Amino acid sequence: MENTSESTASSSIIALKYGFINGLLSFLFSTLANVMGWAEQFQESMGWISGVWSLVLSVTVLYLCLREYREQNAGFISYGKGLGLATLLGAISGLVAGGFNYIYIQFIDNTVIQRQMDIARERMEDQGMSASQIQSAEEMTAMFMNPGMQFVIVVIMSVIFNFLLGLIVSAVVKREKPVFE
Repeated sequence: MENTSESTASSSIIALKYGFINGLLSFLFSTLANVMGWAEQFQESMGWISGVWSLVLSVTVLYLCLREYREQNAGFISYGKGLGLATLLGAISGLVAGGFNYIYIQFIDNTVIQRQMDIARERMEDQGMSASQIQSAEEMTAMFMNPGMQFVIVVIMSVIFNFLLGLIVSAVVKREKPVFE
């Protein structure tokens, strides 16, 4: 019994550490993109670069997290434990990134949402949508663009994304304890 509680405590601490690191780095990258104006200048390429950065960062942090847990547990980690750690890491990362994003948008730079709405309007105009279609789409989009809703979306997407990554990374990192030992 004691061994299980120690393992649970260490896994929570490890997930907390790496979740915080991942969330902070994700927030810093998105803030840098906003401050530098990359989102407006390079709409198409920035989305691609941002996606690759997010994937590389998440895989690296998740791998380091699972490897540290494995090292602290006599060189073993089960697939299920790895998947659980990945999901917990995603929740913590989402809370950290979403929380910092909320504070940034709410108190530091409240023009971020308006800039995002302007970009969306330009895209709709480029697609040839009518004024009434654009207005209707903007009303729907505005419901999801407030800081609170963005916080919720970041947390949910981070959990889902890290769970999916965990399916793969956990399979690579796992090392089961021998049954007869």
